Amino acid sequence: MLRRFAIIIFACFFASCSMPETKIYSLYLPQEKDAKNTKAVSSLTIRLDSPRYLAQPYIVSRNSPYQLSISRYSKWDAAPYDLVKEAFRETIGATGLFREIRFSNTGSGDFYQLVIHLKKFEMLETTEGAFGEIEFDAVLFCPESKELFHLAVSKEKKLDDKTFASLAKALSSGLAEGINDVKSGIAGALPAR
Repeated sequence: MLRRFAIIIFACFFASCSMPETKIYSLYLPQEKDAKNTKAVSSLTIRLDSPRYLAQPYIVSRNSPYQLSISRYSKWDAAPYDLVKEAFRETIGATGLFREIRFSNTGSGDFYQLVIHLKKFEMLETTEGAFGEIEFDAVLFCPESKELFHLAVSKEKKLDDKTFASLAKALSSGLAEGINDVKSGIAGALPAR
C-alpha cells in the first residue's frame, strides 16, 4: 500500500514538472497627450462586440480560413475584447474631444455613441510567414442616433518571428494605427465648436 502511494506521488510530481510554463503577454500603445479641445461639452459611450473566443484571454492563431487554434499556456493579460475597449477609451480620451467616456451596451440621452465590432485579433500563419491581424468596424452615432462616421479597419503586420512576443508587438502597432484612423475620423465628423 505504501509503495502504491509513493508511486502515485512520484507520478504526480513528474507530471507537474513536465507541464509547460504559462506565459502572459500585454500590448503597448504609447499615449499622446494631445488634448487640444479643453471645452468639450459632449460625452461618449463606447460599445464593443466580438466573437465569443475574443472574450477570453487566450492567444488565438489561424492557419486557414476554417480553423482557429487557441493556446493553452500563452495568453493576454486581459481578453482582447477588454484590451481593445480600454485602448479606445484611453486614446480617444487623450484628445479632449469628449468631456466623459464610458462603456455601455445602450445609447444614453445626450451622449455620442461609438460602436466597435471587433472581428479579428489573432496570429495569421500563411506560406509567406506569420502576421498579427486585427480587424474591426467603428461607427460613430450622434445623440439623435444618426450615423456620423463609419470606418472598416483591417491591419496585417508581419511578425519578426513566430513568437507571441512578436505577435504582441505587431498587434500593438496595428491596433494603434487603427485607433488613430478612427480618432481622426471622429474629429472630422464632430460639429465644429
